[in-house]
Amino acid sequence: MKLSSLFALILRVVFCSVSFGAKFAGDPFHLGVGGRALGMGGAYSAICDDVTAGFWNPAGLTGLQNRQVVFMHSETFGSLLNHDYIAFSTPLGSPDHQAYGGLTLTRLGGGGIKLTEWDYNLNRPVVVKESGHADYQLLVSYAINKTDNLRLGASAKFIYRDIADNSAYGLGADIGVQYLANEMFIAGLMIRDATTTLLSYDTGTDESIYPTVVPGIGARKQMGDFMLVAAFDADVNFENYRETGQYWSGSISADTRFGFEAGYQDVIFGRIGSDIGRLTLGGGVSFSRIDIDIAYMQEKDIDDSFRISLLYSIK
Repeated sequence: MKLSSLFALILRVVFCSVSFGAKFAGDPFHLGVGGRALGMGGAYSAICDDVTAGFWNPAGLTGLQNRQVVFMHSETFGSLLNHDYIAFSTPLGSPDHQAYGGLTLTRLGGGGIKLTEWDYNLNRPVVVKESGHADYQLLVSYAINKTDNLRLGASAKFIYRDIADNSAYGLGADIGVQYLANEMFIAGLMIRDATTTLLSYDTGTDESIYPTVVPGIGARKQMGDFMLVAAFDADVNFENYRETGQYWSGSISADTRFGFEAGYQDVIFGRIGSDIGRLTLGGGVSFSRIDIDIAYMQEKDIDDSFRISLLYSIK
């Protein structure tokens, strides 16, 4: 399939799906994973090439050299939300590793939901109990090297939402593409919820999650003992976010992300980025088959976010 035909097919899927979406329904599932990615502002759709690609762009799983597992914990917005993540990926099939698979599980949850009833004796609402909430997302990913330069990937998405006394189940799909222009430049395109993800609640109501188009570009440059990486992403939405988006025109809005990484001898890494204008910082160390990454994101109106992740390569 020609690259232009592939992009045309992807855009057709998006615009056929977008009319059935609902605002903000998918936000809990779009917070991102991994310390390296957050340190670079979440600009990761083009440059992801490890186990975390199952979330960021499944086409990036083709960068795997062996099996990998990753764990992450994040104190998101201070102690308001706990964001946890585990994933596994592996090359599939023949020794030349033309196909790859992965499993990704995320959980975002917290407590403090106060459920009330009306007290007719006091003539006011009273708290009868306090409950929690959690959103779970399971991704089953598959990726192939279509050519030496073109990588394709897709993920089936399964969602479970638990909110106090109610719950919901969801089903959808993500698709992704990466194109290696040369040894230095790479482009990526990720479409979250490409078919529109349906959430069905036990109350009998349904909710849909709009597709989000995420184009990205990245560049790598080796300079002696240093490897420099720069990346840019934009989340493009079609659900009339207007002023709630960083940039908008009519029903279309875009949120941008930038990131930069400097690595020394593939052992020590420093990172800085911008996530929709919010400063992100991070660092990492790689030894033996273990990568440990930490990251920080500055918030304006609520507490800052912190993240730590550990990636292990299995030989």
